[in-house]
Amino acid sequence: MKKIIVIELMVVLFFYNITLTFSQCFTTGADLSYVNAVESNGGIYQDANGDTVDPFELFAAEGAKMIRLRLWHTPENLTDFCGNSISNSNLNDLLIAAERIKSNGMQFKLSIHYSDYFVDPSKQQMPKIWMGLDQSTLLDSIGEYTNDVLNKLYAQNTVPDIVSVGNETTWGFIDETSTTNGWDWPNDAEKYNFVFTIIDDFNQFNNTNIKKAIHVTESTAVWLLELFYEKEITNFDIIGVSYYPFFSPEKSLADIGQIVQDLVNTFSKEVMIFETGFKWTNSSADSYNNFIGNNGTTINYPITAEGQKNFLLDLAETVEINGGSGVLYWEPAWMTSSLCDQWGQGSSYENVGFFDFNNGNRITEAFDFFNFCGVNRNEDLVENYNTVISPNPALFYDAIKVKSDLNFTTWKLFDVNGKIIESGVFTSKGIQNINLSKKMEGIHFLHLMAKEKEVLVRKIIF
Repeated sequence: MKKIIVIELMVVLFFYNITLTFSQCFTTGADLSYVNAVESNGGIYQDANGDTVDPFELFAAEGAKMIRLRLWHTPENLTDFCGNSISNSNLNDLLIAAERIKSNGMQFKLSIHYSDYFVDPSKQQMPKIWMGLDQSTLLDSIGEYTNDVLNKLYAQNTVPDIVSVGNETTWGFIDETSTTNGWDWPNDAEKYNFVFTIIDDFNQFNNTNIKKAIHVTESTAVWLLELFYEKEITNFDIIGVSYYPFFSPEKSLADIGQIVQDLVNTFSKEVMIFETGFKWTNSSADSYNNFIGNNGTTINYPITAEGQKNFLLDLAETVEINGGSGVLYWEPAWMTSSLCDQWGQGSSYENVGFFDFNNGNRITEAFDFFNFCGVNRNEDLVENYNTVISPNPALFYDAIKVKSDLNFTTWKLFDVNGKIIESGVFTSKGIQNINLSKKMEGIHFLHLMAKEKEVLVRKIIF
């Protein structure tokens, strides 16, 4: 006789001990750091009707809930491809963009790079002005700079909702060298914790509620967080993760879901995807080579705007089902213009953006991603009710039994890529049976409907 495993599940909005009210939607948003500069260099944006629009107004109207901006210390220390000093993403540019975010009613996530230019796992070089400082003086400089940024944002009523301390700090943080040289303990831990304290003090003094975040890449996230805890870097609220199929070609959505789940379960922190990108075309709008060349080997969506949209919707669902709270898309509005960065003129990312450069930079259907509210949102059913799904884990041929205080009416079984495998109607009340017509293997997601609304999703392992 088969052993039946019964897992009792209390329905909460976030699985794995994270609580969220039904009135809150899963956070979808975008990084719009280049928008001011693109517009200043002749770039235009059009809505579906072909009308020129303000991109911040557009993203808000299309459902984006949060906008991310990066901040560089003194980018003017560097020269761009066209021979000019770089000025975008400096403090003045940030202040202008922050006002555009808040005036359109969106949340604001700030990424402080603590560098004069881009930082990532391969480079974490400190600003030129901090070179050669001893640890004590460096900490003072980091603190003064962080305070100055927050105070200027506060003065114009654009305090960020989230501050990310660093960007993709996978192998180091605020290094002297141009190439990341690994972690320097305990100095790097002191840098993180000092910034966290600065933000805590700012919150207390100004009665604000800025959440503190760290930002890592998905491939080393769990290992790195264990290292951070070992080094007593724990005073933060959110774990932000970068996930690009291009840079992680072997990672499936199921893999990303497992990473999110592991982070939530292990560290009891809010988890978000801070960066992602997925190309919708192989074409280019200019001579600046596009750096996203493919969409990985395990992600099987067509290279179309619809394929891009479906990938994002499935990614959002995967993240939410596994306990995450949001997905932010990196630079969907970095369209071609006369803008120069260090490596070229135009855009190296327009094939990953949300605007069709073959059609006057009109929006694509990828904007539908921002309307993802979540698979668990139902304000008419805000009650605690017990649900038992068994067996789970299940053998590939097992029928699934659902016992609940609610009378579910229909069900759908999805695979990890968001494809419906089977669906059906419940014909009885009380204990309701799901009889599968085919063998199942691996991770699937069971969607249960009641009163014609999707109210519960659970992961089933066959």
